[in-house]
Amino acid sequence: MRMDFRCSYTSHGFKDGGERAEFAYNGTFFDQDYFPYLGYDRGVELDNPVRRREEKLGLYEEMAPRGDPYYSYAGLFRPDSEWITYHAVVSTSGDQIAISPGYLQKQWSKDGRNYFEYSMGSTGIANFFSFLSGRYAVKRDKWQNVNLEIYYTPQHTFDLDKMLRSSKSGLDYYSKYYSPYQFSQYRVLEYPRYRTFAQSFPNTVPYSEDIGFIGRLLKPDDIDFTYFVTAHELAHQWWGHQLIGADVQGSNMMSESLAEYSALRVMQHRYGDAQMRRFLRHELDGYLRGRAGEVRHEPPLLLVQNEPYVWYQKGSLVLYALSDYIGEDTLNNALGGYLRQNRYAAGPFPDTRGFDAALRSATPPDLQYLITDMFETITLYDNRVVAANWQETPDHKYRVTMTVAAHKLKADGEGAEKEVPIHDLIEIGVFSGEKDHEQPIHVEKQWITQNNSTITFVVDQKPTRAGIDPYNKLIDRNPEDNMTDVSKM
Repeated sequence: MRMDFRCSYTSHGFKDGGERAEFAYNGTFFDQDYFPYLGYDRGVELDNPVRRREEKLGLYEEMAPRGDPYYSYAGLFRPDSEWITYHAVVSTSGDQIAISPGYLQKQWSKDGRNYFEYSMGSTGIANFFSFLSGRYAVKRDKWQNVNLEIYYTPQHTFDLDKMLRSSKSGLDYYSKYYSPYQFSQYRVLEYPRYRTFAQSFPNTVPYSEDIGFIGRLLKPDDIDFTYFVTAHELAHQWWGHQLIGADVQGSNMMSESLAEYSALRVMQHRYGDAQMRRFLRHELDGYLRGRAGEVRHEPPLLLVQNEPYVWYQKGSLVLYALSDYIGEDTLNNALGGYLRQNRYAAGPFPDTRGFDAALRSATPPDLQYLITDMFETITLYDNRVVAANWQETPDHKYRVTMTVAAHKLKADGEGAEKEVPIHDLIEIGVFSGEKDHEQPIHVEKQWITQNNSTITFVVDQKPTRAGIDPYNKLIDRNPEDNMTDVSKM
């Protein structure tokens, strides 16, 4: 297969004043006024200090601080340009469909090859686009006035309906809270498993068959990653394609953490809290493994640079936890207001200082410590259940008595930890059912103000399990001991 393309775009944001670019691929032609991909790419620098010493390189240069006078005017994803208009003509083999971001304007065949013309019209997009070609089958659907399309290998039909359900649920949720969807189409495109990720371009998502299309849930309580990844990539149409941060410390979280959180909420509305407990535990494990393998230093979330375990796993955890503490609607309305205030910025681009202020404005005074702990510092917990017993009451209810230990720690970027006094609102829960399949009987948040506490509940059902922070919403270094069996007193 040979794919040729001709692409032109205009922008008013090129750093050297260039206004137009045209180029070709696979020998069709190469004629340009400006070509943004020549030059030095900081994104592929070695950041491992051991490797840098081996190569006799100096210290790794960090991202610019927030407010930097130059990088505040450079967008995170394409520092060389801002919003562009886009037009492309793509040709491919006579038995394939070629796809690029944009709306299909015209399709024709010539000399045994298929040609496709795409355009975004006057709609500005990030200078970020892709080209795919394949022997695709196409499944179509609609959400309001938005055309939904999935391009897939004809044999890979297992997850198509699920992807469409996730897309519709995400469009409902994100449009309700954040802002209207900016396009009239949304497309998911399968590509072979030589890579294992999906990536969100304007209204177009290349998606590896290895993480979708051929996946089937073997058990009812398996985590539905296909549903989640589809919702995550759709969320980038807001967080990354409407809101783009400056090329400074922290901005990666405004794309990835917010897409992760948004997808978690879509998942929660589809699968409920029991599924979310497993997913949050999965995210917590990923964060703890990531920080254990850190070779440079770990930043707080609002200053994250090139640490995916911080912007993905930690970001999703703390945003989901904050929404649980202050209310899903409250947090979403704050996020939506911040997006609408800053979307399509053309320099200076927003950074996490304004994001931090938006979170604080939505958080009650007694919970302001959450913003400090979750976003501005590295805060860890060591919570565990020491003992849990139940006793039947004269009116045939059950008195549950739990002894819990709770410790709070602050860490610096090098991993050194220091315990600090605890005065935190932490969830306590009583459950029925077997381990890993518990159903809540009573869950509530209580202020924990000392390292060891005794807590008593009276519940209507016979309990089997009890715990502190049972849904793993806090960053606990050892979540295994948060829950325990409840014994008869």
